[in-house]
Amino acid sequence: MNHIFQILKDLSQNPIFIIPILVAIITQGIKGLIRSLQEKKFLWRAFFEWGGMPSSHSALVVSLSLIIGIKEGFNSTLYILSMFFAGIVIADAIGVRLATEEQAKVINKIIQKELKDPELKEIYLKESIGHTPIEAITGGIIGLILAHVIYYTFFVK
Repeated sequence: MNHIFQILKDLSQNPIFIIPILVAIITQGIKGLIRSLQEKKFLWRAFFEWGGMPSSHSALVVSLSLIIGIKEGFNSTLYILSMFFAGIVIADAIGVRLATEEQAKVINKIIQKELKDPELKEIYLKESIGHTPIEAITGGIIGLILAHVIYYTFFVK
């Protein structure tokens, strides 16, 4: 059991592990506040939704790549791998997930307006799934800034 606690302690002190998690949590908080302000009421669910402004996925993968670059070197294999990973995650959020979001909106409209089957009327597909390019770019910028601030404030001695 002590071994597990030691692993958790080590992970909590590793900036490559902890900073992306903190960045994602902070970015989700920002997203929840923005959504709550837009709706003019506090929305708990907005703090846990995918999609929307800013992209916490983009913030996480960009912060991960930055911290790997700082710690391991910007010419390291691990940094290069993390850059490809970040690119795939961001492209997926903008491409596939955004297309899925648009399809869900259309399907929900069809179900609510056109179909007479009561069982189908109960179906509601999640619409907040993907990101526009500006949401992903904003998330990436937030990831860069927060990763820098957190790293140089808490991890550089």
